[in-house]
Amino acid sequence: MKFCFVLRGLPGTGKDEIAGFLNRDLSKAPAVILSTDQFFIKDGKYQFDKTKLKEAHEATWEAFKSAISSDSQVIIINNTNIKKFHYAHYVDYAQRHGYLTSVVIIPANDVSDRELATRNVHNVDQGTISKMRKEFEWSF
Repeated sequence: MKFCFVLRGLPGTGKDEIAGFLNRDLSKAPAVILSTDQFFIKDGKYQFDKTKLKEAHEATWEAFKSAISSDSQVIIINNTNIKKFHYAHYVDYAQRHGYLTSVVIIPANDVSDRELATRNVHNVDQGTISKMRKEFEWSF
C-alpha cells in the first residue's frame, strides 16, 4: 500500500515532529517529506521571501507529482494548509494514483499564539499566527 499524509496546523504545533514520526515508524523506505519551507532554505538557513511564495508552492507541487510518479511508498505534505484549497489538490491527485490519503490536523486549542510564536522554527510572529488561527478551516 502507498500512503499520503497531508499535515495541517499552525506554525509551532509540531508538524515537523509528526512528519519525522511518520517517516521513522510507518515506512520501510524513507518517506518523501515535502514542505514549501524547503524552498526557502539557502546555505542551510531559512530565508523567507514573500514574493517567491507562489513559486515555492509550485515547486512543492512539482516535487509531489514526481514522488507520485516514482511510486514513493509514503509521502508527507508538511505545510500549514490553513484552507481546504491549500491541500485539496494533493488529496485528489494522490487518491487518483492509488494512495491511501489522510488529512491530519494538529490542533492548537490549548496553546496561545504567543507560545506558538516562540515554538515555531521559522520566526512566524504572534500576529500572523493569530490571523492564521482565525482563518483556519476545520472542515474537510
